[in-house]
Amino acid sequence: MASVEIYIPTRGRISWDKQVTLNEFLLKSRYRPILVCPRDEATTHRRHYNRIAVCPMMGIGPTRQWILERASSDIVLLVDDDMKFQYRPDQSSVQLQQCSDLNGMVQRCIDTVLSGYIHGGMSARQGNNHVKGPHKDCCRNCNFHFLDRKKVLGTGARFDRLPVMEDFHFTLTLLTNGWPNRVLYDYCWNQRPGSIGGCSLYRTLELQSQAAHMLYKAFPQFVSVVKKHSKTGWSIHQGDRVDVRVQWAKAARAGGIDL
Repeated sequence: MASVEIYIPTRGRISWDKQVTLNEFLLKSRYRPILVCPRDEATTHRRHYNRIAVCPMMGIGPTRQWILERASSDIVLLVDDDMKFQYRPDQSSVQLQQCSDLNGMVQRCIDTVLSGYIHGGMSARQGNNHVKGPHKDCCRNCNFHFLDRKKVLGTGARFDRLPVMEDFHFTLTLLTNGWPNRVLYDYCWNQRPGSIGGCSLYRTLELQSQAAHMLYKAFPQFVSVVKKHSKTGWSIHQGDRVDVRVQWAKAARAGGIDL
């Protein structure tokens, strides 16, 4: 039977009421995630919770890579710290309800890995209704990852290649090397917009632009640099941002994946 660990990287959210994802799992599942934080936040977190790992790395990408290299389980879930979860009670509909039990959601992740997908994730609430089926393959994934730890480490794909948008580089590396991903749409995550902490502590328009051009340089056949303006999210009050448009299916076909 495959072993499973859930890791929640966190930074700048040291009060118990700000640990949204951790509270969701503790209240709604049998799983007790490992909270991964900087050293200067560990003592405060331990006042409320005892499964703490101190990470010396800064930034979400290097932190995810650090977790992946030091975990011991067969399957690793990497989940952002500010998430609530919803699901489709009727698979013939795209209507969502709040999850009251997360055990089934975790089992869906486990089953997907055991079926042969070494990397996958879960849809965001925004845009979840655009996909009618329970999942979609070879597509964008961010914020929630499940991985076959040993196999992913053997591919050379890494989360620390870019300062932001590292999820894109990671996924494109896997796709172009013949490893399809699967993103679940019968479950999804939602985040509170504009919350203090996490990537908001260091992500700027300049850093975003730098990462966009780095991603283009790494995968010019599949990535276009564009300008976007968000109505929601971290850059809503900062004006236009430099971003990317990615041809995920094209990248998968280049990796020899049949779609």
